[in-house]
Amino acid sequence: MLVTLFVVPLLLFVSFAGVPVFVYIMKANHLNVTANHALKEAEAIGYVSSTIMDATRQRLEELGLEPVTRGGVTYPSFEGSTVAKMFRDDTNSTVTLVITYPAPDVLRIARLFGGSASGDPGLYRVELHGKSEAYE
Repeated sequence: MLVTLFVVPLLLFVSFAGVPVFVYIMKANHLNVTANHALKEAEAIGYVSSTIMDATRQRLEELGLEPVTRGGVTYPSFEGSTVAKMFRDDTNSTVTLVITYPAPDVLRIARLFGGSASGDPGLYRVELHGKSEAYE
């Protein structure tokens, strides 16, 4: 009886504590899938156009990753992506897609144990490289 009284609350806590971790992993997975799709579109035309950025924002919004403004920066951010057209026969025909989005604050669980959960929760950053398929 005593063992049950100690084990059941522990199992209950572990099962509920796992939810934020799974949410963190699911959001990262959604971001990666959307970024891979956007990279394929960018490879076809040779750069990350504003149309691709808008379509990616819309896809992320449909997956629950709405636009967020933090510190004066609006996320998802595409800063660092290739915005100049690269042709297939260029010496450097690499198309880069960078998507940055705020990550959920998983460290808030530390407050349950009396710890400090202060600080920036961080950002997801997906950086993908592909070869341009655009012709002149």
